[in-house]
Amino acid sequence: MSLPALIGFAGVLVAAVVTGLLAGRAVRRPRLDVILFTAAALVLTVALAAESKGFASGFGSATFRAVQLFALLLVPLWLAWGLVELAWPSDAVRFGTRLACGALTVVGSVILVTDPLTAAPFGKSWPLASAHYQAPSHYSLDAAQVVAVILAAACIGLAAAQARTDGPWSGALPGTAAVGLAVFLAVGLRFSLPTRSAYPLLGLLAAVLVWFGATRLETGRTTGRTTRLEARPGRAGREDGVQDVGVLAANGYDRRVDPYATNGHRGPRVPGDPRSPGEPGRRDEAGRRPAAVPRPDWPRGAPGPGPGPGPGPGPAGPRPAGWGPDGRPLGPYQAQPAASGPPGAAEFAPQAKPNLPATPPYGRILIFTLLEERVADFDRFAEQAAEEVRTREPDTLVYVIHLVPNAPMQRIFYEIYRDRAAFDSHENQPYMKRFVADRRACVLATNVIELRLKYAKVAPLPGPQPRDTPRNAPRPQALEPLPPRAGERRPGGI
Repeated sequence: MSLPALIGFAGVLVAAVVTGLLAGRAVRRPRLDVILFTAAALVLTVALAAESKGFASGFGSATFRAVQLFALLLVPLWLAWGLVELAWPSDAVRFGTRLACGALTVVGSVILVTDPLTAAPFGKSWPLASAHYQAPSHYSLDAAQVVAVILAAACIGLAAAQARTDGPWSGALPGTAAVGLAVFLAVGLRFSLPTRSAYPLLGLLAAVLVWFGATRLETGRTTGRTTRLEARPGRAGREDGVQDVGVLAANGYDRRVDPYATNGHRGPRVPGDPRSPGEPGRRDEAGRRPAAVPRPDWPRGAPGPGPGPGPGPGPAGPRPAGWGPDGRPLGPYQAQPAASGPPGAAEFAPQAKPNLPATPPYGRILIFTLLEERVADFDRFAEQAAEEVRTREPDTLVYVIHLVPNAPMQRIFYEIYRDRAAFDSHENQPYMKRFVADRRACVLATNVIELRLKYAKVAPLPGPQPRDTPRNAPRPQALEPLPPRAGERRPGGI
């Protein structure tokens, strides 16, 4: 057996293994990009088998058409299509790519299969399309390969531009470049190369690059920082998610700009808004009322919204502990204003800034999209893990599992830990590692959203109440006998 045939046979084995591995990923996560990469690896396996047979016993019309259709048309076109589905941010570009690649796949396949061949004889050398195909087949191959090269180059350029920033798509350049290089290698099969062994070697390298690129891109999707793909909401068949809203610094605080406005106002102000700046007694842009300026909507001495009997809990009177000067309860890290200075001075002073703890709490939200036939198994695994968390982890402050009424295949986990060390301890528990391993076979897609605490109020859940007993009804008490009247005898002669 010749060397090109041996290389082609080795390429068949490698491409078949790659196809099986990608098919497993496509079954677990049936996204369009993974399906396209799997289909490209499959047709590349068939093309390498046809090449190996042709180099061993000579090419014919069937092996020639298989090589041209699978290796030169479908492999580069589907790989470039998968890159666009995975990497491109514009829905319009992705939609146009689907139309163009779908049309080229159908039309080009029909032409390459039905176009009559020329009378040029076949042999054990590499059969070029220009020597055996008619003009329509040349045009269809040229159009498909030009589109594939343009799409692959554009995706590589986009990934390279994102790699210069600290964006969510910054780590995708190696995977994108690997798949793009596989596209270029498949297109290179149309040229006349100096040795026959180069053709199956290019196919073998393309299969390896497809596997490397697909795994690198998949790894970027499952890390703590979400990818650009996960930041696009509403994608059918994909992991719908939310971009990471912050990165924790060394001391646990967010280094980015606070996403909430300081005055708590959303949208444009309208005339007469109590928080509009520039009016007497209104709040400034920082959301604070100037000192010694009364609220325009509270007359002095009038009852305010704070609790307490009678007049006086308003601005001019005393206020119970735990309530701020604006009649609202203090936050978890807000100190009670000191009652010092002239009367009413503390009432209109700006509120003290929150005193955050040295190690702020850590939270996250996990959104699982489940396989329909494994919902019951996932719920059983989750309940077992939640019970272990409840009994063994005092530093896990909140661990809630939500069902979604309108999406029965989704489960949402809301978790708050005392600090990052508590979260790390939670992740390293053996029952959590067992839960992570067991749920892999049940989950179709996973989104992770990291949180930082801004304000919190956690109250215990109410216990079960009797149906017929009012909540505030007094409990029945045993009655004591009344003292006897003068001259009255009780039964028994007492």
